[in-house]
Amino acid sequence: MYLWCTKLNNCFIISNKNNMNHLENFDHPQKIRNKEYFVHLVRIAKADDVVSHNELELLVRIGKNLGFTSPEIDKLIETTGKFDYEPPYELSKRFDQVYEIVKMTLADGVIDNSEMRLARGFATISGFTENEIPKLLVLLISGIKKGIDAENLFAVYKKERNF
Repeated sequence: MYLWCTKLNNCFIISNKNNMNHLENFDHPQKIRNKEYFVHLVRIAKADDVVSHNELELLVRIGKNLGFTSPEIDKLIETTGKFDYEPPYELSKRFDQVYEIVKMTLADGVIDNSEMRLARGFATISGFTENEIPKLLVLLISGIKKGIDAENLFAVYKKERNF
């Protein structure tokens, strides 16, 4: 048994039953960010109350690329609700998230209809307007295919948007 205390004098007793690794109970900050990102994708896929076979395959592929095991992916898909996503306030962070989704969907070199729907849906709930989403997605797809990073694509996006 271990006794762990915080600076605020909160103490916790941690037992070492079954030689369990206690670090397994805590997620690394990157894994937490990956979970949040993945949950956003699941919510988009569930937005119409039907997760198609193609959407499910895409979610599993993205989940694996993010380092999740099959049971973790299944649990995240099963327990995720539909509408509690709050996009970041900063435009650059929202742009970065859409960039990452498009980049992930391009991992196999092709974006199919369900992947495009997923990217479009995420851009919508991230606060981009219906008028700018097609241009945004074309910019991201062509830029990612050319190897342009998010920062440089964001500069192009801002210039085209007249910021």
